[in-house]
Amino acid sequence: LLAGGILHDIGKIYEFSYETHIDYSDAGRLLNHIVIGIEMLHKKIATLRDFPEDLALALKHMIVSHHGTRDFGSPEPPKTLEAIMLYYLDELDAKVTGVRSFMESEDPDATWTSYHRVLERFFYKGTGQ
Repeated sequence: LLAGGILHDIGKIYEFSYETHIDYSDAGRLLNHIVIGIEMLHKKIATLRDFPEDLALALKHMIVSHHGTRDFGSPEPPKTLEAIMLYYLDELDAKVTGVRSFMESEDPDATWTSYHRVLERFFYKGTGQ
């Protein structure tokens, strides 16, 4: 699970170009970070002696399935306990980051945020005391 957590987005290194601004690279537009990540992992494993095939397969599956469904870009849904855990942890990270960013973009002196239309709620920021 820990290795999957580290490796699942490794393809983003080459999915984007970082010259004058961040944009998709040609490989990123044509393949996406999941395919790029699988290729990177495959190349690295090929250099290691006696790397367990079942572990290689499990790691590849975590990369392939970490978006959860085909609708969100995963060729396969999570089918192992570790892949399911990774999917939900990645989803939680994205949700928390989004809410935190929204809260930080709001009036710093307000107790509540404005209404978040996508998440259909206000968020309580506290009194600051």
